[in-house]
Amino acid sequence: MKNEKKMNNKGFSLVELIIVIAIMAVLIGVLAPQYLKYVEKSRKSADLDNYQQIMTAVQVYYSDVSNSLPAANSYNLTVDADGKVTADEAISKACADAGVNVENITMKSSAYKNKTLVFTVTSKGLSGFSCSDATLAEALSISTTAVSDS
Repeated sequence: MKNEKKMNNKGFSLVELIIVIAIMAVLIGVLAPQYLKYVEKSRKSADLDNYQQIMTAVQVYYSDVSNSLPAANSYNLTVDADGKVTADEAISKACADAGVNVENITMKSSAYKNKTLVFTVTSKGLSGFSCSDATLAEALSISTTAVSDS
């Protein structure tokens, strides 16, 4: 009777293990693209949040009467191919006042790299953001052309 119990308790066979591994491989193959889509969505969301923080910091800083910019100028925030953010001194100063260090921001989504955000001050004192990329402009709810004096 002891011999019969030992022979029946061998564990998994090689075929059973191969079937389980094959099923797992199929599931991973099906779910991996969805996972990558979610990762890219979260990167886009984080990048948009970074853009919004910078825009808000600039708007708040320059809405104060004691902080002004020369009229009819534009100031650039540029994101290079590696996601590194560089900004004109006026934008960096406004962000630093709000506690946002532009040099430490890296855009991770490929959709928002190689972009330039422009902050424009007109002769009438109006200011606004614009971007030549329609997708980014729509996501940030800004114009795709510079603010005009009219």
